[in-house]
Amino acid sequence: MELTGSLRYPQLWEAVKTSWHRDDQHPDLDEELLHHINHVLMNRFRTERGLAGHLGGLPPAPDVTAHAIQRNITVTVDGAAHEGIAIDTDPHVYAIATVLPDGRILTTVLPRDELEYVKVEFATRTLEAG
Repeated sequence: MELTGSLRYPQLWEAVKTSWHRDDQHPDLDEELLHHINHVLMNRFRTERGLAGHLGGLPPAPDVTAHAIQRNITVTVDGAAHEGIAIDTDPHVYAIATVLPDGRILTTVLPRDELEYVKVEFATRTLEAG
């Protein structure tokens, strides 16, 4: 089979992100999720957000604010339920976040068009030195 023009299987770029902070820094789950969702919206949905011609200067105000955050969401990581937050009000993306047992923050921003193809669960993987 020859693939031409576009990818047969689109990829979800920048969909999942983990963040770690030093002990003297206090991670904020809300801020991490808002930063991630607005980053994806400003970079992947420029035309849809009216940003196609915006160059330089001050960036536009974020589209999604803390008012959109929903609490007490269940996020599945390694088969276990974790309390998390979600943003399910944006027409282009769905976003969730949780704090992992080791203190890292997991944020996920998924395009709505891809949700039917994705099971929103996570598994940790160990990186092996190669």
